[in-house]
This record gives sequence, C-alpha cells and structure tokens, in this order.
Amino acid sequence: MLIVEIINFINRTRNTIVMKSIIILSFILSSWKLSAQQTSEAAFSKSYSFEYETQYAKAITALTDLHLDSYQINLRLGWLYYLSKDYVKSEQCYRKAVTAEPSSIEARFGLVLPLSTLGNWNSVLLVYLEIVKLDPNNSIANYRIGSIYFARKDYVNSKLYVSKVLKLYPFDYDSNLLSGKILIAQAKNIEAKKYITKALEYNPQSEEAKTLLKKL
Repeated sequence: MLIVEIINFINRTRNTIVMKSIIILSFILSSWKLSAQQTSEAAFSKSYSFEYETQYAKAITALTDLHLDSYQINLRLGWLYYLSKDYVKSEQCYRKAVTAEPSSIEARFGLVLPLSTLGNWNSVLLVYLEIVKLDPNNSIANYRIGSIYFARKDYVNSKLYVSKVLKLYPFDYDSNLLSGKILIAQAKNIEAKKYITKALEYNPQSEEAKTLLKKL
C-alpha cells in the first residue's frame, strides 16, 4: 500500500509540475504575442509619421527593423519604396504581398505603380488581367486594360473592356471618351459622336472632347 501511495504521490506531483509548466509557458507566449503586437503597431505608427514628413528612408527603417515578413508589412514597404523612387524594391515587396495573399486586389493595384513607372507595360497588362479574373466587374482595371489595348491599336479588345465599364457606369466620362476615340479610329464617326457627346455632357469644359466633336 505504501508503494502505491508513493507512486500516486509522484504522479500527482508530476502532473502538477506539468500543468504549472503549461500555464507558465502559455503566459510567456501570450505576453510575447502582446509585446510583438504592440511593437508592430508602434512601428507602423512611426512609419506613418515619417511618411507624413516625407522622410521615406526612416519610414522604411521603422518597419524593416521589425524583421518580419508579413503581408501588411510588404504591402506598406512596396508603397514606401515607390515613394522613395526605388522601383525595383517596390516591385519586389508588392510581389511578396501578392504571394502571401494570392487573392489580394489591393496588392496588385500597388504592384502596377512601380511596373508602369519602369515602363514594363506587358507586366502591367498581365496584372490588370489578373485583377479582372478575380473581380470581373472591377471598373478601374477594365478601363485601364481598355486604355492599354487602345494605345496598342487593338481596338477590338479595347472596346471589349471599356464596354464592361459603361454597362455599370453609363455616364462615366473617361469610358465614354475612350469609346468615342475607339470608334473614331475605326472610322465609325456617327457612333463615336454619341459617346463624345455624353463625355461633354458630363464635363462641358473638356477641351479634348470639344476638339474631337468638332473633327466629327
């Protein structure tokens, strides 16, 4: 009986030690997470303050000193590197953000900033096509795809994408103006007049629309 009692005592003691260890470990982890969260929030706060003062290098350092590789940090670094005109690093950070959150549209809109500044229009087009694949009715992406195709004189595809915008926003100035330009390029002046007129109704001060209408 004595041996049994000793064994039970040892087991109870062991269980108590294990439970205390788990509680202590949980407390340490919770404290560490809270500390990390507070540190992250403080770093973002400092970064915003430095950005407001146009001290972009310090705004970047406030985040890189965290030595973290999260979506939100890469998204913000992409923007800060873009502001500091380091377009290569900006692209790298935005791509990391896209990799971290593959369905992110905001990261892709960020990515086109350095890509377009670098003149990498093929990549810009691919990114916008990815956006409309994720969000078929995204008016900004559809319009910009239409604009790129128009610049390449691919009027069929240009009209296809700008028409998607006009279905949702029939009185949109930019889309009506672009539709008019597409039709003029296709020698469809009668149809073009309808869109140019709409653009002028939206913005009666538009010199570009006035000039196009006079040519018609």
